[in-house]
Amino acid sequence: MKNKLNTALAALFLTTSSFTAFAAEESSQGYAGISFGQSTLDTGINSLTGTASLDEKDNATKIFAGFNIDENFAIEGHYANLGEATLSGNTGDRFTDEGTVYEFLVDGVTVTAKVKSIGVAGIYKFNVGDTITPFVKVGFHKWDNKISVSAGSVSGSAEDDGTDVFYGLGASSAISDKIDFRVELERFKGDDGYLDYVSAGVAYNF
Repeated sequence: MKNKLNTALAALFLTTSSFTAFAAEESSQGYAGISFGQSTLDTGINSLTGTASLDEKDNATKIFAGFNIDENFAIEGHYANLGEATLSGNTGDRFTDEGTVYEFLVDGVTVTAKVKSIGVAGIYKFNVGDTITPFVKVGFHKWDNKISVSAGSVSGSAEDDGTDVFYGLGASSAISDKIDFRVELERFKGDDGYLDYVSAGVAYNF
């Protein structure tokens, strides 16, 4: 009886230990984080004349969460506010968009395009060392482009959206057992162009 009891206790201990280790492994497979950086929107606009100006750069923010399938592969989703681009000009100023020349007919015109993105990507991580982990990603995102136009007291707005691919590359480094620091360069495709996002952020592993 004593031997059977010892065997049962040993089996229970091993089972509990295995379950604890499995739970610990499972708990470290997910992660979530936030990044900050600069976006550059390729509007396709060029050849500005007069006082016309174009600003295609802005600050951007992204929140993300993912699941590590194994040491090389992960699935990651995001929501990103990718900033805005602004075009402004006065009467007689001109600009070219996709080969067509446009002219401002009133003073004080400002056109702003604000871009947001929700997407999911597959990530492949390269095992090259213990300190830094390079990775590449490719996926699809649903983008939303809100365009607003103002000229003095007159204003209007429009909205465009769609689904396209995005891809990127980056590297992460462990600050601690739970926190990783990472840098990324991502390109988000749209209907008529693309938006680049360079960022740095942190991820919490759980």
